[in-house]
Formats: sequence, C-alpha cells, structure tokens
Amino acid sequence: MAAVNLIGTYNYALVALSVLIAMFASYAALDLAGRVTVAGGWTRAVWLLGGASAMGTGIWSMHYIGMLAFILPIPVAYHWPTVLLSLFAAILASVVALSVVSRQKMGWFRAFAGSVLMGVGIASMHYIGMAAMRLPAICQFKSVLVVLSVVFAVLISLAALWITFHFRDEKTGIGWEKLTGAVVMGAAIPIMHYTGMAAASFTPSGMPMDLSHAVNISTLGTGGIAAVTFIVLGLALLTSSVDRRLAAHTLELQEEKLQQSEAYLAEAQRLSHTGSFGWKPSTGEIIWSEETFRIFQYDRSTKPSVELVLQRVHPDDATVVRQTIERAAQDGKDFDIGHRLLVPDGGVKHVHVVAHAERDESGELEFVGAVMDTTETKRAEESLRRSEGYLAEAQRLSHTGSWASIPAMGEIRYFSEECYRVLGFDPHGGQPRYETFSQRVHPDDQAKLTEAVETAGREDAEFELDYRFVRPGGEIRDIHVLGHPVLNSSGGPVEFIGTVMDITERKRAEALRDGESRILEMIARDAPLEETLEKLVVVVEAQFAGLLCSVLLLDEDGQHARHGAAPSLPGAYTKAIDGLCIGPKAGSCGTAMYRRKPVVVTDILQDPLWEAYRDVAEPQGFRACWSTPIVAHSGKTLGSFAMYYREPRSPSLAETRALELATHLAGIAIERKLAREERERLRQAQADLSRVNRVTTMGELTASLAHEVNQPIAAASTNANTCLRWLAGDTPDIEEARAAAMRIVKDSKRAAEIINRIRQLFKKGTSQRELVDVNEIIQDMAVLLRGETTRFDILVATDLAADLPQVMADRVQLQQVLMNLMINGIEAMKDADGARELAIRSQQTENEQLLISVSDTGMGLPSQQTDQIFNAFFTTKPHGTGMGLRISRTIVESHGGRLWAADNSPRGASFCFMLPTKVEAPE
Repeated sequence: MAAVNLIGTYNYALVALSVLIAMFASYAALDLAGRVTVAGGWTRAVWLLGGASAMGTGIWSMHYIGMLAFILPIPVAYHWPTVLLSLFAAILASVVALSVVSRQKMGWFRAFAGSVLMGVGIASMHYIGMAAMRLPAICQFKSVLVVLSVVFAVLISLAALWITFHFRDEKTGIGWEKLTGAVVMGAAIPIMHYTGMAAASFTPSGMPMDLSHAVNISTLGTGGIAAVTFIVLGLALLTSSVDRRLAAHTLELQEEKLQQSEAYLAEAQRLSHTGSFGWKPSTGEIIWSEETFRIFQYDRSTKPSVELVLQRVHPDDATVVRQTIERAAQDGKDFDIGHRLLVPDGGVKHVHVVAHAERDESGELEFVGAVMDTTETKRAEESLRRSEGYLAEAQRLSHTGSWASIPAMGEIRYFSEECYRVLGFDPHGGQPRYETFSQRVHPDDQAKLTEAVETAGREDAEFELDYRFVRPGGEIRDIHVLGHPVLNSSGGPVEFIGTVMDITERKRAEALRDGESRILEMIARDAPLEETLEKLVVVVEAQFAGLLCSVLLLDEDGQHARHGAAPSLPGAYTKAIDGLCIGPKAGSCGTAMYRRKPVVVTDILQDPLWEAYRDVAEPQGFRACWSTPIVAHSGKTLGSFAMYYREPRSPSLAETRALELATHLAGIAIERKLAREERERLRQAQADLSRVNRVTTMGELTASLAHEVNQPIAAASTNANTCLRWLAGDTPDIEEARAAAMRIVKDSKRAAEIINRIRQLFKKGTSQRELVDVNEIIQDMAVLLRGETTRFDILVATDLAADLPQVMADRVQLQQVLMNLMINGIEAMKDADGARELAIRSQQTENEQLLISVSDTGMGLPSQQTDQIFNAFFTTKPHGTGMGLRISRTIVESHGGRLWAADNSPRGASFCFMLPTKVEAPE
C-alpha cells in the first residue's frame, strides 16, 4: 500500500507574525544600512556586525516562526544546534547585504554578486532550519520548487539590496519612503520561505526518531521568540536612532565647521588669488571654486569646460596648454604649467596651474588641482629682475661689488657678479675660500686689511680702507672696501656685509690730475720745454706697469722728427729714430704725424708700418706702440706722443685717455714755447718800430732841438766872456767872476740834460719798467718841445695835480706817447687862426688811476673818421706815416691803460689816457 503524504495546515496568525517580523527586519536593515554607510574605521565594523546580527536575527525569526506556523498531524521537535546554525547562516547573509549596500557606489556586478551570496545564505538558512526538524516522517523536496525558492531568494535579495542602497540615506529615506520600502521588502522576503515550504512533503515513517538535543516549541516559546526578535530589532533601531541624533548633531557641528572652513578657504583663495578645480577627463566634467571663476573672469552660472578654458588662454600659449591637457588625460599623470590668460578687457594675466591625478573607487581618472593668479608675482618678479638688472648695471658702471662674509669663521657667503669681476674670481667656480681671497691681497697690504677686519669684529664696528689686490694674471688693482656688521639677538656679529669698489681708475685719474697740475704749473712759469716734456712722460709712465713713453717734435721743415723727451727709452733707440722722416710707413710716430691721426700698432713684428724700423725696435724688445699726433689749434702738426710695451697688446680705455691727456698737455707746452718765441719776436718788432717812430719824429724836430741846445751854449759862452772880463781888470772882481762861473755850470748842465733826453729817445734797448713820476715826464717833454711851441707861437699850459702816486712804467715809452700827442697838437694849431694853446693836465680819478689829457685848439678831429685815427697807417698829415697814434695806444694798453680821443670845447681835439697805479701792467 503506497505511503500517503501528510497534509499540513498553517496558523495564519503566525504567518502574519512572520511577515510582520520580515517587514520590521527590513526597516531595521534600511536604517542600519545608513549607519554602516556613514560610519568609518572600527565604528563601521561594529555597526556592520551589530546590524548584521540584528538583521539576521529578524530574518531567522521570520523563517522560524513561519516554520512553526506550519502544522502537521504529527509531533515535531527541533534540533537546537542545527537551529543555531541556521541563525548563523542568516547573520552571515546579513553581513554580505550590509557590506554591499554600505558602499559609496554599487555597480551591477557588485549588486548581482551580493544578491547571489545573500540569496544563497537565506536559502541555506531555510533548508538548514528544515533539517533541524525532528518528526516521525520522511521529508522530501520537489527539485523544481527548491530551485525556484533559491531563485526567489536571489531575486528578492537583489531587490532588497537595491531598495536598501537607495533608501539608506537618512536624509532622503526618512518617513514614508523608508517605511514603504520596508513593507515591500518585508512582504517579498517570506515568498522565498513559503516557496521552500511548498517544496517539502512529509510521509509517515515507522522509524524511531532521534530526539537528542531536540526541543519542542510551545506557544509560549513561539511568543518568546517573537518577543526576543522584536526586542533585538527594537534595540537596534533605538541604538541607530540615538546614534543618528548624535551623528546629526555632530554633523551639524561639522557642517558649521565645514562652512566656516569653506569660508576661510574661499577668503584664503581670494587673498592668495588661488582657485581650486576638479576635472574628470572621461566625462569632461569640471568643477571650479569661486576664485577660479574670478580668475578666469567667467560668471558663476557658466558651466566650465576644457574649451572654455582654452578660450581664455593667450594665443601664444594655447598650443602648449592644449598639448599639456591632452597628455595629462592620456597618461593620467600630474601636470604643472604656467601660462597667460587673455581676459575680456584686453588685459593679460599670468597663471600657474598644478594638478594631481588620482582614481576613484571605480578606477575612473580625475584631477584635483589649483590655479594661481601669478600676475602680481610676475610683475614683482619682473620689477625685481629689473631692479637687480639696474643694480648689476649700476655696480658694473661704478665698478662696485657687494659681498657678505663671516671673517671670524673664515667664510665668504656671498659675492655679487661685479664682486667676482672686480676681484678677478671665476663666478662659475663657486664662492672663493676666505684663505684664497686673503692670499691675493697685496703682500704689503695684508697686515693692514687683517688688522682692520679683526678690530671691526672685536668692536662690532664698521671698517673702511683701501688696499691693493693681485688678480690671477698678476694685474694689481686698487680696491676700496666698506664693511658693516650685522648683529644677532645676543649682540654678537653674525656676518659682515659690504662693498668693494675698484678705484684703480680713480687713483690713476687722481695721479694724472696731480701730474697735469704740475705740468700746467711748469708751463705757466715758462719752464724749459725739454724739462716739461720729460716730467710729462714720467707722470704717464707711472700709471701703467711696463709702459714706456716718448715725445717727438716735428722739425720746422715739417718732414723730420726730432727727439723731444724719452727718459726711459734706451739711448741707442732714441738716437736711431732722431731725425726720422715722416711718411705713410714710418712706424707709429712718423705715420701718426704724416696722417695727423692716431696710429695703434699692437704687434711691431707683424705690422707693415714698422717694416723699415723693425730692426731698430726688435733688439729693444718693443712689441706694441701707440702714437697720437700733437696738433696745434691752427691745425699744424707739432709732434707726437707715443706709448711702448714689450708685449703685443691693444690699448685699454684708461691708456687711451692717458694718451689723449698727455698729447693735449704736450701740445699746450709746445704751443706755449712757440707763442713765447713769437711774442718775443713781436715785441722786438714793436720796439724797433717804436724807435723808428721816435727817430723819425726827432728828425722832424732837428731845428727846434738845435735851438734848444744852442741857447744854454750861447748863454755859457756869454757868461764865460763876462767872467774873463771880471778877472782881467786891474782889480779882479772875484765874486762877480764866481757868479759868472756858476751861471756857466748851470748852462752847461742844462745843455747836457737836453742832450741826454734826446739820446734816450734815440737809444735802442729792451723795455725797462720802474716807478716813474708822470708830472716829471710831462715837464721834461714840455721843455724838450719848447722850441716848436715858441716857433709857432703856441702857449703851453700845464695843470698838474700835486702828490700824484708813481706808476710802474717804461719812462722812454711814456715820453714817446706824450711827445706824439703834443706834436700832433702843435701841428694841428700851427696854421690855425686865433689863440693857440696846448693844455696838459694830470689828475687822479676815483678808481685810483692817473688821467693825463693833451688838448689843443686846432682844427679838431676829422669828421666821420674819428674811429679810424688809431688804425695803423691812417693819417691826415701830408707826409705822416699813420703809426704814431697806433703805437701810442699799443704802449698805453701794454701798461694796462686806455687811450682815446674826443672833441675839445670850443674847438680843437683832446687826447686822454689812463694808467693804473696799483696793478702792475704785464710785459
């Protein structure tokens, strides 16, 4: 007889309870999933295990109460270890579920894998629980329904995961949304259980039951399971709620801090002109901070994109920026680039972009970076570079370098570029050692520099001094150093900072100026030309090591050069070139005088200009010679000044300047000598002309002078006869004879004086100046010309001021001036009608000068020709030479005075001249 399956029934109250528990567990799952999601670290692990335990307990409770709702007509017991195993399977399935739904992202693969694991776990829980049944029957399963139950378990798990993932967020899943999701999920979960129950069939069996570890569940036990389940789920929800509130409060505080931090960040970005951005190359999505919008000058409503960025990039930088962006998107590497932006107002901004590449959980590439507006920095850098450039150029022009050093430690910390150049160190060789620097100081100055630095270090004071420095090539430079101590907080010197100035050129210029002053002084006191030129050569040679100089003078024939000065050149060489003929290939000096231009020969042995004189220069070791012609102001070549060196070289700027100065001074000395000689010749010619004028004038006065001489001679003769008569009487009258003899002596002296005055006017000699009495000269000339005035019936009236100061003058020349003026007055009146008067006056003016005037009553000055009467060869006399007034003016002016003419009132002419009484007239 075939076995009959036992027919079971359901306790719908327990079925409803199981569904309610499933919904409650689902709500708990949704709530716990949110807590697990927001938690991190060990807190996440606690929530994951605690939530899985509560959720698993709820699922297991739904399953077990559902099994208790199935009533068979036979007694049923449960093997409690197996029941616990089914509970473990439920908790494990819950761990999988919460782990999957608490991820930040849940892709389809992860959802499917999680649903399979969770479904298998729930199915395992169900069938393990059924295996715990102990009853006198055989349990069999329909394969189709078993598979269907598993499929339901996987699909329901997938739906549960989706619902839980989307409603886990407590902000978006609060209230009816989460409750609806829990109802749907709670109603779906029992489907798998009751499908599994439908797959089982029970056939009575006579085999004895193994009731070890088996328990019977009473109604009270069922109620206890339900109560415990609700308590566990309730505690889980309560804990979640409390934690949620704490988390919400904490979140509010964090959000406040975050908002504050974001405000600080935004302000910091605004102040630092640094914006932030995020970029996903796969989607092209770009997120900008507020400062980034401001930097690119786009409105906040604008959606950023790569093309939008490129629209702002300066055209000259667009290609590089585009390539950088494309390479970063392709290689997924960090990038760092600086470029310019062309903003709408036409301005140009400089930006610096730095981005870091990273990948999110899904492996998608994204960049996080910053864009900095470096416009002001660029301007500051440009200004700094410009300032540094100006400073470097100023240091180069002034030959002043800057430095920093700690002498106590023997350490040099800093040299400016000009400092390297001034001291001759290689800037590419790094900072020189202090010992190396000290060794290059001139041996005679090392002690002085060391003492100054050590004293400044002990006294924390500045130091300043001059010393000499030997460059690597042996060149010696004059250096002026200034150091200032920089003190630390304890007052001790940390380092000295200062400057070094190359004063070689200044020292050289000072020496040249001193030498120039001495040379000009020698020229001013008319020192001999040879002595002056030799001193000039010595001064120039002292400025440059190894320099030899010479001066050659061009002969009067303009073709041959003569030795001028060369104290340092070998005598054999100076003799060899003395008398050389200038020409286009006559060495440096002869060629310079021929071309009348400077000639620079850097290598005598190679230059064709020295071909004819190479045999003379080579034995003396001369290799370089630079010569400049000495040219007068008139353009005439006077000679040349040359510089010699015993090694091939070109002239430096300082040497060129020295050569120009030496040539200039030599020209002054030579021209002064020539001018002095020319003045002497001119003076002699003027003296000869003046004498000729005097002789000519005296020749015209022969008759008058003879009369003047005859008068005292005739008077002497008469007095001699009278004396003889007084002595020849019977009784000689001695007193009368003595009186007559005295008159003879007086007349003889008078004649001698007249003859002496005439002899002085005829005398030929050099000008001799002495203190003279002008009134005495006037009286002498009145006596000398008395014959002429008497002959033409002219009255001579003198008005001579008393106590006139004497003047420094040449007596004969003043006599000549008065004689010329008086004779001109006499000749102007000899044919005039009416009174004839020659008035001579002397007086002292307010400016302490003597004024002498000679006035006549003659025909007066020639009309419309007054300005010409002092010109040479101008005359109104039929037989005049036209030189008298010209010579007279020249004589007066040579004495520092002035001669002029004016009309005399009521008729005639007046000639006046003034002479200084205090200033000695130049010769």
